[in-house]
Amino acid sequence: MFGNKTAWVRAGAIVLWCLVLAAVLSTNRMLSLSVDASYHLQVMEVVRRAFLVPAVGHEWMAEMVAYPKLSHRFAGLFATLGWSEINALLMAGVLSAGVAWLVLFDQARRVSLTYLAICAALALVNVYALRGVIGAELVRNFFYPQMVGEAVAALGVAGGAVVLARSRPAFAVYGAAMVLLCGCFHLVPTLRLCGALMAMLGLAVLRDMIHARRIDWIGLGGLLLIAAGLVGNPFFWSMRWMAVNNGSIHFAMPMTLNGLAGLSALLVVLSAWIFLIEALRPPAAVEEDAGPTRAAVLLAALGAGAGVSMLAQYALYALRGEGSEYAVLKHGFGVCTLLVFVIPLWGMTVLGVRGAAFEEKSGWSARLGVVPALAAQLLVMLAVFLRPSVYEVPQVTAVLRDVREVRLTRGLHGDQVMFSASQVPAVATYMGTIGMLQSAHGGNVLSLLDDGRPNRPGDVPYIVTLAGDAYDKPGCRSGAPLGLVVVVVGSCVEPPSLLFKAGGSGVSALRTGWSAPEAGGVWADGRQSVVEMRLSEAQASLPGAVLEVATFAFLPLKTSTRTVTVSAGGASETFTFNRQNAIRHDYRLLLPAETLRSGVVRVVFETKDPQTPASLGLGADNRLMGAGLEAMRIVSAAP
Repeated sequence: MFGNKTAWVRAGAIVLWCLVLAAVLSTNRMLSLSVDASYHLQVMEVVRRAFLVPAVGHEWMAEMVAYPKLSHRFAGLFATLGWSEINALLMAGVLSAGVAWLVLFDQARRVSLTYLAICAALALVNVYALRGVIGAELVRNFFYPQMVGEAVAALGVAGGAVVLARSRPAFAVYGAAMVLLCGCFHLVPTLRLCGALMAMLGLAVLRDMIHARRIDWIGLGGLLLIAAGLVGNPFFWSMRWMAVNNGSIHFAMPMTLNGLAGLSALLVVLSAWIFLIEALRPPAAVEEDAGPTRAAVLLAALGAGAGVSMLAQYALYALRGEGSEYAVLKHGFGVCTLLVFVIPLWGMTVLGVRGAAFEEKSGWSARLGVVPALAAQLLVMLAVFLRPSVYEVPQVTAVLRDVREVRLTRGLHGDQVMFSASQVPAVATYMGTIGMLQSAHGGNVLSLLDDGRPNRPGDVPYIVTLAGDAYDKPGCRSGAPLGLVVVVVGSCVEPPSLLFKAGGSGVSALRTGWSAPEAGGVWADGRQSVVEMRLSEAQASLPGAVLEVATFAFLPLKTSTRTVTVSAGGASETFTFNRQNAIRHDYRLLLPAETLRSGVVRVVFETKDPQTPASLGLGADNRLMGAGLEAMRIVSAAP
């Protein structure tokens, strides 16, 4: 019933090996301080408790509400089995890396052990020289869904090679289904999978045309079906939209976009060269060398898929301005990994020595089975992941769980509350705020990433902090402690700012040049807008004060910029906003004592280059928009 029992036992042992290796390399460790870990923790927290995540009711998740979520459900499985939240994410990611490397090395050993040894050596060189390898998505970076998608793509191509040898119609259906499935994890590996499967089927069709002088219409239809699996996935379109985002990508040495494009072009050329040689080989020679040939074609197909998908996204960015440099560079891990396999494969294929190694003639390599591939996988996995943890994961986990209890037991979440503490890494305060307290990642929340403190703690109704923290001031607590954390009243920590969102405390101070206040603040309507702040007696008597202004800008296009000048009391500051600097919380104007004595400070916002949404084809909105105002306060100039 179950076929060869030995094969099942062997497969079970391999699965257990991968699980144990991933657990050893991930438990109580974190290898990245990237903000991306916070977003993926946030999504995992949501999907563990909800099968469907509708946009309505989850606005605080921003673009993550439209993000593919199967990878987060995979991590949630480990969390349900007992892994802590952070450990569950890394466990799932490291396990995925192990699976991807095992698939690659298993195919390499099917070509020859000599080839496997060369690939393993080049992979280790890559790890230490560039760190542009599969798995490095989790080292200093945290592209977690992409990492899980790499494993799905690798398994998908390996399975496709088996199906293709049996039936092309079945392969077409299988390919479309696998591309659809992979698209529910991440776009980058899905593009590579789609390209690889189409390359494998295309080579089979081309061989028929060359050697049998016939056109396989079913095979050609299969190519269209696989492509339809890509564009038919709704996440393909949402991920294309999200590809305009920006961030940091960390390799061991700098990598430029043009440099990666050059490597991708090389990968495509070498893979196509291998394909051409394979297409021209006599069918009898292919049949005689079926195992190594199938593995070589699979690796070349992956190389072609990686190179073509990167170049396609690069062309859209370079020629049409679609996407971002950051999104294109994410292909670097796959491209540089596949070069490790394709360069020596090309050399051995061109020289005609790919199947001439000693071990193939003697037959002893077959008796080793998958063991050499497991050894190569172990070496690369240790090289990639055996690094110091960037923080004490058990400590952070314990704190985050108590922060979550604030939401569950007291009902504090969203704009009502933030987590801030000096005793944990700054990124952990951001994790706790957006992941456990489910707050939207706006300006005041984003400021946590600098030092773990919000720019304006007084504007937050409640702050969750650790007992004994500087924010845990006498008389400021709200309720009893919850484990390691306490809840304090934000306005007790620091006087609040004037807020200019709908219903905010600063709305009455708005004078000329403003539109109606909205949920996040108020837009200027015109080139000049005015706010008049009435001062308290304490503020008016200060020997000197600083006006702090939190602003944002109207940037509807990727190329949009806005130049905004804020002036008050004879002081002014000018700043040009763009997509990388869309929020400013550090406008600081020094106000002399004589400006304060009148009891009113007049603040003027001047936008040099406002535009109407209507003029950009964005509806019928005719407001002349440039600057936006979120909050404002006056504090003492004394240190």
